[in-house]
Amino acid sequence: MGKRPLISIITPVFNQRLYIEQTIRSVLGQTYREWEWVLLDDGSTDGTGELIQNVTDNRIRYASQEHAGLVNLTKTYNRALSMCTGDFIAMLDHDDYWPDYKLDLQIKKFDNPDVVLSYGVCCVVNQKGREICHTLIPEDPGAASNNPTGSTLEELLFRRYSFILNSTVMLRRSALAAIGGFVEAKGLYHDFPTWVRLSLEGKFAPVPLCIGFHRKHPSAVTFNSDKKRYFNTRLGFLRKFVLENEKKLHDLGLFYETDMLEKRWEEMTNEHFLYIHYDRAMLMLSLGIMGEAKAEFRTFLEKYPSAKNRLIYFLIHLSALTGTDLVNPTAGLKKWIGDFFRGNR
Repeated sequence: MGKRPLISIITPVFNQRLYIEQTIRSVLGQTYREWEWVLLDDGSTDGTGELIQNVTDNRIRYASQEHAGLVNLTKTYNRALSMCTGDFIAMLDHDDYWPDYKLDLQIKKFDNPDVVLSYGVCCVVNQKGREICHTLIPEDPGAASNNPTGSTLEELLFRRYSFILNSTVMLRRSALAAIGGFVEAKGLYHDFPTWVRLSLEGKFAPVPLCIGFHRKHPSAVTFNSDKKRYFNTRLGFLRKFVLENEKKLHDLGLFYETDMLEKRWEEMTNEHFLYIHYDRAMLMLSLGIMGEAKAEFRTFLEKYPSAKNRLIYFLIHLSALTGTDLVNPTAGLKKWIGDFFRGNR
């Protein structure tokens, strides 16, 4: 049996004392043991660094830098990448965690030399670890596996959200090096631009299981970010990407007319802004922030005062009074039913 490849894990860290211990336990508990972990501390002031340095494991490499902030997150990722020695790169956000089989299951996807990126289902949880929702792998197998190369762009160009979440991703390092490392795009984080660019380099390998837990909580940067600005910035990146890679897209048999793209993006923008207050209300409800959920949904209701929406608002009002989410319990019920039948096959 040949030597198992080394996986380098990258985690930029900033002020996550509350959650970093669970993140650490999830890596130490991996059934795949051939890994190194680069934790780059972006100037934490809450004792996060001390918690990490108290862990005794020679596979963990802790480094710190002066606070660079979110605007320089991609630079931080590329600095951490320069410290890695593995042929494969996995990312784990500082408040997320993995199931113990994550690395063991995913590394096998790279037995196919054409695979440059693997991802899987991501379970989104609240601050207490209760599942809120989970991502879906595209039903179209071509889009899901980027086969032929470029097929995933149909999803990334024409959908509201990326289905590839950071903490489920593993990359072939040589493919990442071929595009110059994590892609820097002003106003965006490292993830979406890099997935888009890698879609021109080779196949993707989806894992149809939960291989990462993404935590939503009130102090998370993604929770407090300006969603409208970020959405528009993402569209700006896509416009530039299509223009700069026009020849390569054509060589791959991908033809995108500017007018068609702009029409679709306008539809996406309208849809996004239509539901932004609804989506935020549901997220706040799942996090137990009842007053803010009421205020967000009231804004949505003022614009779209249907009978259904009035009923939802009434349930949100009751949720605030009882301290219990009465709007979304069906999601948990569906999961329980699914788990029951899977366990009794």
